[in-house]
Amino acid sequence: MKNLAYQPALFLLRKGEADQVKNPTSMKKLFLILISILFWTCITQAKRIYVDDSNNSGIENGLPQHPFNTIEEGIDAANAGDTVIIAAGNYIPDDSWSGNDHTLLLKAGVKLFGESRDNTIISGMVVDEEVSNLAVTLQNLRFDGFNFNRPSHPGPFGEQNVIRNCATGQIALAFGAGYPVNDTTPGPNYGFDIADNELEPEGSIEFKQGGGVSVMNVTGNHCGSIQLKSGGGYTYLIDNNTVQYGIWDKSGANTTTISNNLIINGTITDKSGGNQYGLEDEIIENNTITANEDSPAFIEEDLKAAINVSSRSATIRNNSITCHGHVSGIHSKAGAPLHILNNTISLEEVQSQTPDPEDDVIGIFNYSGWGYVKGNIISGGSYGYFSKAGTSEYANNTIENAYSGFWSMGAEEVHDNTIKNCKRDGLILNGLRGPVYSNQIIDNGGAGIRVLRPNIDLGGGLHNCSGNNTITGNGNFDLYIEAGGSQYPFLYACYNTWDHADTLDVLQYDVYDGSDSMGLARVNFTPYAGLSTPEMSEALSVDIFPNPTYGEIFIGGSGISDKLVSVEIADISGKTIPFFYANTGLKGIEINFILAPPGIYFCRIVVDNKLVTRKIIKF
Repeated sequence: MKNLAYQPALFLLRKGEADQVKNPTSMKKLFLILISILFWTCITQAKRIYVDDSNNSGIENGLPQHPFNTIEEGIDAANAGDTVIIAAGNYIPDDSWSGNDHTLLLKAGVKLFGESRDNTIISGMVVDEEVSNLAVTLQNLRFDGFNFNRPSHPGPFGEQNVIRNCATGQIALAFGAGYPVNDTTPGPNYGFDIADNELEPEGSIEFKQGGGVSVMNVTGNHCGSIQLKSGGGYTYLIDNNTVQYGIWDKSGANTTTISNNLIINGTITDKSGGNQYGLEDEIIENNTITANEDSPAFIEEDLKAAINVSSRSATIRNNSITCHGHVSGIHSKAGAPLHILNNTISLEEVQSQTPDPEDDVIGIFNYSGWGYVKGNIISGGSYGYFSKAGTSEYANNTIENAYSGFWSMGAEEVHDNTIKNCKRDGLILNGLRGPVYSNQIIDNGGAGIRVLRPNIDLGGGLHNCSGNNTITGNGNFDLYIEAGGSQYPFLYACYNTWDHADTLDVLQYDVYDGSDSMGLARVNFTPYAGLSTPEMSEALSVDIFPNPTYGEIFIGGSGISDKLVSVEIADISGKTIPFFYANTGLKGIEINFILAPPGIYFCRIVVDNKLVTRKIIKF
């Protein structure tokens, strides 16, 4: 049958016409025919070869009745496409490789199937250093370690190499790079499917090959670590593994998904090349990570974090993180985009902070390019969130029981977050560009919002911010202005809910600003939101302008037209100051209090027995 399969090709070589032999196109067609015949011959003639070390009959031919009694004999008798079936037993190979005298050398294209990884044992290393584009398979076997050390090959590569349901100490893949397609695109290379293997607690799955284009699946394994140290061009799926210490990606620019893994005591660290095109090609999602301060995973790391990212880009989402001791949740110094979404982070509560936040225990440390931080739940730590990033939006996050809740000098638009029960300040704004709106900042031990540089809109300012922040129950003022300057003499915080409803009470008890310590920014915090003065009528429209002013104002609006009106101006202590009417008419009242010193004043307007209070800032 084999001779018949080759006869047409041999006939052409012997009997072909001269122009067919000499014509390059005809020769190319002839070559393809030969390759096709060889391929289909291998497939149709693929066979099973049996090995059983208990066969001591003296008759060995690889058939089920008379199996070979060494794996080497089975491999020697196999051709590409064949499967060697290995019975339970303890097989001791006798080849040498890299100082290992008990090494089993594989043959490309041959599959090895054991009876069970519990009882089909190769007492030594398994090595593939063939020069070939054909894949190998190892399944249901136990061996000391596997090394795939092939040189570069032009391919094509038809199948993935498979290591499935085996028990071993190490899987190391260190093959050559793919032949490049051009100066910037790596060429095709060996793919791998590494699934459902049981490695020793210290055992690793390690990729350290040159760049190439293929798919690498690492799924369902139990191991000590998974390490990607390859060149670029690959597509990695690291999914549903149980890992003792961690997953490290220090590869080139690949498309990598690290998902659904259980990290028992360690980290996911991504220091890969990523891309420079703004694409999401580094995904860390749906992992469950427990990280202890004394984990061996952190011996060679610069810092301790459950997820540590410094790749060109990353998306970190839906991970569950629990940290014990001096370990942060997510630490990022990635490029862009950097999205941190819907993670749950539990840290130990701390009683103090270090001078350098990078040395602190932080829920999310963000020092990255643009992106989104949304939907995260953070508990404990020195800071819930610490940012020096270009993040576009910080929204729908919850921080509680941290020492300080939120610190940012980035570009975030901060909205719809809850920051509560922190030991010190809730929201610390150090040059954050904002705006800040619709947040719940409640029951923190320090200030609700502490402003270190007041170029921020908390409501009614430059960004037309809607305010609507609830800032209540905080121990040291709801809003505390710590620094100011001539560049930003005013801070707008209108339409927010404070602890108090009365304007003077808000000024005295809820807001610390320039009226308390001259030189700080002065706050415009009226009108209120939910706790606005109850005397105000929704139908009453009263306007005061200009505000701020040098001392001349006009009180107008439909609310005072043709109505009985009385006006009183008081300083922050409640003392009435003298003023005079410049003009009174049907459309409003002009008032002059230019002789009063600069500061914050309150204009109380009574219209038909309804009281309206407006804050006035005087230069």
